[in-house]
Amino acid sequence: MKRRLLSIAALAGLAVALQPSAAPAASAGLAWDSVMKFDLGADASTLQPGSFDSDFATASAVQSQDEGGGGGIFGHLKQAIAAGKGAMQMMQSGVAEHHYIAGYKERTDEISQQTATITDCNARTITTLDLRHKTYTVVSMDQPQSSSGSSGGGSTPHPMASDDLSHLSIAIRNTALGARTVAGTPTQGYRSDTTITATNAQGQTSTTQGLMNGYYASFQTPSLSCRRFGSGSPMGPSAAQTAQGMQMYSHLMQAFSSNHMDKRFSISQSGPPLPLGRFSMFDVLTFKGQSSGQGLSIENERGNVHSVAANDAIFSVPSDFTKQ
Repeated sequence: MKRRLLSIAALAGLAVALQPSAAPAASAGLAWDSVMKFDLGADASTLQPGSFDSDFATASAVQSQDEGGGGGIFGHLKQAIAAGKGAMQMMQSGVAEHHYIAGYKERTDEISQQTATITDCNARTITTLDLRHKTYTVVSMDQPQSSSGSSGGGSTPHPMASDDLSHLSIAIRNTALGARTVAGTPTQGYRSDTTITATNAQGQTSTTQGLMNGYYASFQTPSLSCRRFGSGSPMGPSAAQTAQGMQMYSHLMQAFSSNHMDKRFSISQSGPPLPLGRFSMFDVLTFKGQSSGQGLSIENERGNVHSVAANDAIFSVPSDFTKQ
């Protein structure tokens, strides 16, 4: 199945949107690597776990270019062209990330962008590292969201931007797929035909049909309680479909990880029950009934899972970085 280009702006919105929102992990946390892929016109039942090491190496090899380009319209144009080329490469090869969660801290590294984001729930700060230039910025979670840059820096959405979801009702019909080892980890697989009904704060509802294949490990998914739902600002030719699909995927994953703790979610199941809250080594969700007639599939594969401590240096700003 040929992979097609989706919006880079929509992809950027995932950095916050896909983070779970359950209770904090214990002091001994979890670290893993991931590759996210996107397909149009695919079926979740045809997309299965592959070689994680190979997929991760391919996705990690895609690096965004540092095109300074100078000021003025030509400089900005040069930067936009470079960003577009990098986006196309990432969509074709997948998006590689490192993840770390322990205690009340979380870090996510976007490998192609050479950036990292550290969330500290105790300090209520979000620190963004520029790994290429060795600089960093710190913002407060309690800082009001800004839709336009008041300091002349352009539009800068607050990283804790939230959507208006009031409730998510999920009906699932499950079929067991059996045991399978994924990226060296034993898992149990399930196919889930889903009906997802979202209700916003104004009482308006929308229903989406989906098909998901997932392979779940025996250990729990670590997550943070200080995350809120995020909303990106997708643009481009596939914007409407991409935005709807990714937001619904984010909601569904959050519901699976925190259903027993978050009253915004209700899940009913038939067939063998899903191991809710367990770590997914591979999942792919295809949304059916899209307005364009083509389903959007979002695929997440994970590997290199290992433990990490809350006091690990990975959650700190390196001493040779300069604050911006």
